[in-house]
Amino acid sequence: MSIFLYRRSVFVACSALLVALLLSGCNPVPPSSEVESGTREVVTFEGGEITEGEVVEGVERANAAQAAQMGGPAPEVEPGSPEFEVAKAQIVPQLLTVDLARAYARENDIRVPEEDVEAEVDAAREQVGQQAAQQAEAAGQEPPNPEEAFRQALEQFGFTEETFREEVRTSLLVQRVQEEAVGDAGPTEEEVRNYYDENREAQFTNPETRCIRHILFASGGAPGETTGSSAEQEAATEEARSEAEDVKRQIEEGGDFAELARENSDDPGSGEQGGDLGCNPSGGFVPEFDEAAFKAEEGELVGPVETEFGFHLIEVTEIRPPGETPFEEARPQIEEQLSGEQQATEFDAWIQDQLEERNVKYLPGYDPAEAAPPEAPGAEAPPEGGEEAPAEGEGQ
Repeated sequence: MSIFLYRRSVFVACSALLVALLLSGCNPVPPSSEVESGTREVVTFEGGEITEGEVVEGVERANAAQAAQMGGPAPEVEPGSPEFEVAKAQIVPQLLTVDLARAYARENDIRVPEEDVEAEVDAAREQVGQQAAQQAEAAGQEPPNPEEAFRQALEQFGFTEETFREEVRTSLLVQRVQEEAVGDAGPTEEEVRNYYDENREAQFTNPETRCIRHILFASGGAPGETTGSSAEQEAATEEARSEAEDVKRQIEEGGDFAELARENSDDPGSGEQGGDLGCNPSGGFVPEFDEAAFKAEEGELVGPVETEFGFHLIEVTEIRPPGETPFEEARPQIEEQLSGEQQATEFDAWIQDQLEERNVKYLPGYDPAEAAPPEAPGAEAPPEGGEEAPAEGEGQ
C-alpha cells in the first residue's frame, strides 16, 4: 500500500487478533506477583473467584493497550485514583465474564485443542511480520526480522509470547462457551431486509471512485522528510520539480507511464506497481493530491502537483460513478453483523443468569453496579442490602 493513501500513519503494532484480544473486554489477566495484596479475594462465586491482583493487573494491561494503540507511553494509574476507579468498573465485569466461562467450561468438559491455539498464534505472528515489513518498505528501510517484530509488538502490549498464547487459549475458550450457551442465533429474512432498507443510503450506496496512478519525485531524503539547510532543501525541491517536468514530457511524447514510474518513482509502495494506487473515493489522499486527482478528466495527465512528500505526476485511468450495493450482495455482511449482535445480546443475558445462579459476591468497592463516580473514588460502601464477598481474614 502506498504511503500516500493516508495523511497520518496507520498504527500497526500487531495483528487484528492481538488488538481484539486486548481491547475486546473478554480476556483474563494473570495475577501480578508484584501486587502486595494481590491474593485477596475481591469477588467470589460458586466455581471461582477474582483477586485484587487480577484487577490491578487488568487495569495496567488496559492502560498499556490503550497507550500502544495511541502510540504513547502507558500512564501511571494509582489504585484509589479516579482513573483507577473508572477502569476498575470496566475490568471487573470483563474478568467475571472470563472466569464464569472458565467455570462453565470445566463443569461441561469444554476444551480448546492446542493446535487451534498454535494456529491463531502463528497467524498473528505472520500478520505482524507482514505489517512490519510494509511499514519498513514505506519508510525506505530494511524489513525487520519477523520474530523480532512479533516480540516487540507483544512487548508493547505487555505480553510475552507465552502469556499471549494463554490469552489466545482463553479467548477461544470463551468463544466456545458462547457458542454452546447461545447456539447459532441469527436474524430472520425480514430483519435482514429491514436493516438493508433502513441503511441503504448510509452503508450501501457507494461514492464515486477513481483509479489513479502517480509518479513521485521526493524533494530530498525520504518521502516527507526535510533534510539539510534551507538552501540545500530549496535546491533539492527545484531538482525534484525539474525531474518531474522532464518525465512528464517523456509521457506526453509517448513514453510508457508504468515503466517510467518503475524507473523514477520515489514511492516504494506504488513504484513497483507502475505507480498504481488502486481505486479510491475522494478524501483518501493528502489534500493537494486529492484535489488534483478528483478534478482531472479520465486519461488526463496532471502535475507536477506539490505535496509534503514532493512532486507528483498523476493520471486518472478510470472514473467509476456512484452506485448501490444490491441486497443479495450485501446480505452476507448484514447477516454476519446482526448474528454477532444477537449472539452478544444473548450471551450477556446468559452471563447475568450465571451471576445469579452462582451467587456472586463483591467486596465493597468492587461491585460494578455500585461503582463510585470518578469524582468520589473513596465512596466504597455498597448500598444498603448489597452483598459483600467473604475475604480471607475478615476485616482486611
